[in-house]
Amino acid sequence: MKLTDGAFVAVKDGRLVLGHVDRPFTLWQVDPGVLVVLAEIARGTAAQDLPEALAPLTGLDRHSAAALLGHLRGARVVADEPGVALRDVHAEIAKVVSAAPDLDHDHDFLQAARQCEDLTLTSAAAQYALWSAVGHIAGNAIPGAVVECGVWRGGSMLLAALALLNHHVEDRDLYLFDTFDWAWEPAGGHDGMVGAEERTTGAEAATPEHMSSGTSAAEIHKRITTAGYPGERVHCVTGFVQDTVPGHAPDRIALLRLDTDQYESTLHELRELYPRVVPHGVVIVDDYGKLSGATRATDEYLAGLDHRVLLHRIDTQGRVFVKPAER
Repeated sequence: MKLTDGAFVAVKDGRLVLGHVDRPFTLWQVDPGVLVVLAEIARGTAAQDLPEALAPLTGLDRHSAAALLGHLRGARVVADEPGVALRDVHAEIAKVVSAAPDLDHDHDFLQAARQCEDLTLTSAAAQYALWSAVGHIAGNAIPGAVVECGVWRGGSMLLAALALLNHHVEDRDLYLFDTFDWAWEPAGGHDGMVGAEERTTGAEAATPEHMSSGTSAAEIHKRITTAGYPGERVHCVTGFVQDTVPGHAPDRIALLRLDTDQYESTLHELRELYPRVVPHGVVIVDDYGKLSGATRATDEYLAGLDHRVLLHRIDTQGRVFVKPAER
């Protein structure tokens, strides 16, 4: 028996947790009874022998042990195949989605990613893409600032700051554009989920429930500086990007991360900021392939460029590309 595709058991803060890659940041602490079950599964005990093996270990009779296993099977947590291993949560998420099988060997990234838990909704693969992008601009001395539009709780920019520090870089300016008061851009006719037959527009789509609370600009600034990045290099710009960009944006951008979700803001960001991205700079568009607004805006803008780019798929959503050099 093993965990079914997508389900994983991992260790977080010394606790055994259970999760699924479709909801990687919703983790359930596993009680001792389930731990014993999973230990026997890891041991390779045959499915037909599990109820008898579990009875003396859990205090459950054969019938109750069988019922517990049936419940786990019914929830699609376990399947009748041999083998399972307990892994670090970030490494396991990335491995199951086949995004970065070597992720668990990058200990610097794993340590940084743990500091950003609960501060970002991006997947481990998306976090690693950002981590690698920072490494690209730092390692190649690509000039310019790191800019993010759509900050939420600041997890992505905290990770970018930690990546810069990992490369002994402390002189890059970080620009964080957001309302920081959780006022949301009204959804338009192009916004919604990719593939949805109906689009939700207006006030209902303006503030998604899971995003209805976040962190103030002052708190995010403090969080990044507490991690060791120089405070004078961290610029939190408050307001809708249609009002703050390009007026408060840097002249040269080495890494641009877009995460405002909606069509109008994403198109505005690309029009005003992409020309400031230097050659060989990196652009990351979150929610491409998931949200129709960000996807359509990106496709429309890139279609008009003289130098076409290669959009690389990060995981179930998101694209990354390097700006080509001028010919």
